[in-house]
Amino acid sequence: GEASAVTSMHKDHYENLYCVITGEKHFILLPPSDRPFIPYEHYQPAVYRQREDGDFDVVDVADSDKVPWIPLDPLKPDLELYPDYRLACPLHVTVKAGEMLYLPSLWFHHVRQSHG
Repeated sequence: GEASAVTSMHKDHYENLYCVITGEKHFILLPPSDRPFIPYEHYQPAVYRQREDGDFDVVDVADSDKVPWIPLDPLKPDLELYPDYRLACPLHVTVKAGEMLYLPSLWFHHVRQSHG
């Protein structure tokens, strides 16, 4: 991937293997036991729609129920808005070319990457 590809903080209900061929992936990891310190809010689902000029618009899916998502940016956490996050214990891990990271299910993760 490229440096502009960043995944927001989330967890998966399945295990992951992250293999890096070139460049690096930078992870912020939090164990499931930190769940009480991680905020959730509810957001309206949306989809991307491509315009005739090639750009994209984000369009709400109005007839869908809101979904829970983590509003916190672990790179710049707003501790005034989310003070409980101070109690979380994030791990910072860099996976380099030729390395692999096993991530158990339900671990929270935020991922940035740099192209080789």
